[in-house]
Amino acid sequence: MILLDNTVLSNFALVGELVLLKEFCGDKGATTAYVFTEFERGVKEGLFIITELDWLKRLDFEDEKEKLLFANLSKRLGAGEASCLAVAIHKGHDLLSDDMAVRKIALRERIRLSGSIGVLIELIRMDRISLETGNEILRSFIKHGYFSPTDRLDDLL
Repeated sequence: MILLDNTVLSNFALVGELVLLKEFCGDKGATTAYVFTEFERGVKEGLFIITELDWLKRLDFEDEKEKLLFANLSKRLGAGEASCLAVAIHKGHDLLSDDMAVRKIALRERIRLSGSIGVLIELIRMDRISLETGNEILRSFIKHGYFSPTDRLDDLL
């Protein structure tokens, strides 16, 4: 499974490119009820257009250890990020997040991790989008408030 937190989901939704994220994940895309709730709040606030996320599997906590990990992570992270991280750690799933605090914990826990830029890079490598299109999407992310360590994907390929 590839767990998506709301940071990556929101970036692609803000620029109208959720179809690319869906293509990247294939049938492995998943998230938690907390992320669905956060995303729906963004729809209600007019940040995103109403979008079907039925391609994402909804994962729930399966045992007390996972719930306890979520509770501990929630002290430092938002509910969506904490829930995805708890599930990823507990089940060993991959994680997509742009949240720096989440990324630090995921790396420490040896969770396979990527983010919005990593998805764009992989889509270019898959020949799904061109480098030019990837750079345009990255510029759109940045225009919508994404803090990017780079303004071009060229040097990352």
